[in-house]
Amino acid sequence: MKETIHYKSVTLVVLLIAIIQFSAIGQLRIDSPYSRFGLGDIDQGYNTYQASMGGAAYGVKDPYRISTINPASYAQIDSGSFVFNAGFDGLMINTKTATQDGGSNYFNLSYIKFAMPVTNWWRTGAGLLPFSTVGYNVNTHGYIDSIGSVRYGHLGDGCISKVYWGNALKITKKLSVGVNMSYLFGNVNLRKESEMEDMPFAFKYRITNTVEVKSLYFDYGLNYLTNFGKDDKYFLGIGLVYAQQQSFKAVNTTLAYTYTDGADGFEFIKDTIANIDNGSGKIIIPQKIGGGFSIGQANNWMFAADVTLNEWSKYKAFGMSDSLGNSISYNFGAQYYIGKYAVNAGFRYHDSPLNINNTDINDYGISFGVGFPLRSNEFTVSYVDLGFEFGRRGTTVNNLIQQDYFKVKLGINIRNTWFRRAKYL
Repeated sequence: MKETIHYKSVTLVVLLIAIIQFSAIGQLRIDSPYSRFGLGDIDQGYNTYQASMGGAAYGVKDPYRISTINPASYAQIDSGSFVFNAGFDGLMINTKTATQDGGSNYFNLSYIKFAMPVTNWWRTGAGLLPFSTVGYNVNTHGYIDSIGSVRYGHLGDGCISKVYWGNALKITKKLSVGVNMSYLFGNVNLRKESEMEDMPFAFKYRITNTVEVKSLYFDYGLNYLTNFGKDDKYFLGIGLVYAQQQSFKAVNTTLAYTYTDGADGFEFIKDTIANIDNGSGKIIIPQKIGGGFSIGQANNWMFAADVTLNEWSKYKAFGMSDSLGNSISYNFGAQYYIGKYAVNAGFRYHDSPLNINNTDINDYGISFGVGFPLRSNEFTVSYVDLGFEFGRRGTTVNNLIQQDYFKVKLGINIRNTWFRRAKYL
């Protein structure tokens, strides 16, 4: 028995390392001009199951799927089980203004996680997922006397990833607390460029501002789970999450140069205008507080709701703010079982921190999905989650940009009984 457990341990560790390397290389890509602000689009950390329920998750009990957004939920992992989760995301997006539109799409690995028991009252886990992502390419055009038509480009790319170590403690049979300690790393690049379109042999100009982040981040959670009604037929879950205002260590550099285009997309730098190390500084990430609940009947039905406040008005990077306001998110989800299939649906509304041209840039969507078990044995139980979401961000009024998107999510969840003692007859 011990040899079998050791073999499984080594196999899974090797698999984890391979996936981590793949994920670090294939960073998340998006296509949103609104990711220009702050550190980009902040990833909410939903797994596939949670996303299909509109993101409602703070008070949801689930021993098969790891919920990083409330670290207290790790306590729900069975005392004899090792749980592994991986998720994949696909996005099809249509971006349009009052006069034009275009589309883009991608598919990539979005997260990997594992969790396991340490003692009867302590659970631990770790994983890798994105913290924020920047990705946009916006062009405007102007006219200058004696030069002609000029293209002004605004481009951005980059990703800040998060490696976390989470722990949850059972205070009582119904109450648990948890904490995530995360290491954030990565960089974002914000570029401006100009091109004289009527002079094809003239050099182009580009200036790039790069922010590199390497810092720790902490967030906390609380779970209260109980049963009620005749024969404890129904359950109630309450969850609270909190992250205090924190400072990230960051380094800022600026590079400006002239260049020309070559074949197959290559660029040839002509002259370096500036290469400046602006030194290290701090990025202030504001506090976050949220709460939610779930209520239902096990393996039958459930309703869940969350609300989250982020004080983005207090965001600063290297001593400067970025025109952000506070934001509130509302998440609602429901689940109903049809045989062994868990059918999910949800709605979310995000009052984002962006206000451009006196217009709020909000984000909302409806989602649905299904979770179903694969063939299991005495030691392994596997679930597959498939989720879909239709959403809209922004508007075309006041010369702004509207994005309609369709997301496809796939989640793989494996619970393996590694710690069961062998019985001899």
